[in-house]
Amino acid sequence: MLGIIEDYKELRQNLGLLIDKSGYRNAYIADKVGIPASNFSQKKKRGNWTLEEMERVLQVIENQELEDLFLLEITKERDKGDTITYDEFRKEMGWS
Repeated sequence: MLGIIEDYKELRQNLGLLIDKSGYRNAYIADKVGIPASNFSQKKKRGNWTLEEMERVLQVIENQELEDLFLLEITKERDKGDTITYDEFRKEMGWS
């Protein structure tokens, strides 16, 4: 369950990056989602999107390439934890 919340936070923080990578102009997306262009730019900088705004933006820009990019960002964030080698794991498990 916590993973879902973390993914949401990550999406909210990276929505500006996804918008940039989408290839659409800010003004076009702002018009499609019904947000004034100046407000859209500020939301993109600050990452203070509402859930409804995020849904509308994603409906405009969503495609497989952007989804892959976002999953890569999530994976990078999760890989920052401590890891051990397979040999260390075997030793810790008491396997010979």
